[in-house]
Amino acid sequence: MGASFAESLFDRQERLGWWRQDVLRSARILVVGAGALGNETLKNLALLGARWLLIVDNDDISSSNLSRTVLFHLTDVGRRKAAVAAERVQALCREATGGVRAIDADLVWDVGLGVFRRVDLVLGCVDNDEARLAINRAARAVGIPWINAGMYELTGSVTAFAPEDGPCFACAATPDQIADAQSRYDSCEQVRRRYLAEERLPTIQVTSALTSALQVQEALKVLHHAPVAFGVRYVYNGWTNSFHAIQLPYDPHCLAHGRLGTVLELPLGVDAPLGHVLDVLATRFGSGIQVHLDRRYIRRIACRWCGRPLLLERPAHRLYDDELICPTCQTTGGTAASGTFHTPAKEGYIEVVTSFSSYRFGNQPLTNDVAERTLRQLGIPPLHILTVEDRHGRHWSCELTGDLATTLGDWGRCARSAV
Repeated sequence: MGASFAESLFDRQERLGWWRQDVLRSARILVVGAGALGNETLKNLALLGARWLLIVDNDDISSSNLSRTVLFHLTDVGRRKAAVAAERVQALCREATGGVRAIDADLVWDVGLGVFRRVDLVLGCVDNDEARLAINRAARAVGIPWINAGMYELTGSVTAFAPEDGPCFACAATPDQIADAQSRYDSCEQVRRRYLAEERLPTIQVTSALTSALQVQEALKVLHHAPVAFGVRYVYNGWTNSFHAIQLPYDPHCLAHGRLGTVLELPLGVDAPLGHVLDVLATRFGSGIQVHLDRRYIRRIACRWCGRPLLLERPAHRLYDDELICPTCQTTGGTAASGTFHTPAKEGYIEVVTSFSSYRFGNQPLTNDVAERTLRQLGIPPLHILTVEDRHGRHWSCELTGDLATTLGDWGRCARSAV
């Protein structure tokens, strides 16, 4: 006999004694990564009744994705993963209201902490340790739980991390994982390496399906406030069809455990000139304030080959190693890829800015020209939370809430749910 039209779409899961469908309806979930794992996780969440999903990815769909992703089609090759995933998940959602939104950005540098602050849970579906460490720092900073998933061949693992207490991902990071996270950058100025061999991990569809199912199951328990073994890595071995649990160590001195204080929402955005930013902050905190960037902005550097000064004026993470060579050396065959310096680095060979005030931009005076630059030009992402230090040495967490509408649209109008 067919089901009655009056039957709930979620009748079977609502028969679970502990289940609350309203938890899924109201939960705001950030899914980082829209590849094989991300596709499975997004599909599972949509079918369960999740309505508010935010997808972050900054990659194109390739042919090899198609055999491992349920949301992508042959005609999608070359399109951006985040946008296509959001479109398909929105169509898959069983609830008419709500919203699925995409952010096409580098999670490490171009997603502001204010984005993390507005979700209830983060699900990491990424394939590199740099992104995992970045998610871990951001989630811990704003006090939200996150669940990491990873896989290799027939093995998958899932770990839930508490918002404040217990071990975090960085506590258990091995030297190899740290090296992997740093491999994207050179060892000196921390600019990006132009040429990197792309690592393609061997895996199979069934492993991503199994791993995602376990990740979403843990997510449901977190959202329902059911018992969760935070800090325990569950590993599934597909060769033996066995599970084992690994308790991760807790490092009380871990630098990733920093937590932001009370966040102050300010009517500022990344496209505001520095002079205006300083005026607004001075009105709030008085004179003598200093803004910390939590990233490196390189004003100038000596050419790696001949020592001639190069005026760069760009964030380090938006520079490549071969851009640290002057045009003259480039035309004579110099290349940063060799990693060899023809001239030794001298003290003062580089000018880096990590903070600014009403009087100084790094170690130099704040000129009218510099005051017209924007936070975006300094590498600050939309909806980020800046650290502001007043003249008494007190630190304040200030959100660029003026970016809320352009970054999250309707998705960001409501605060985090009280799940």
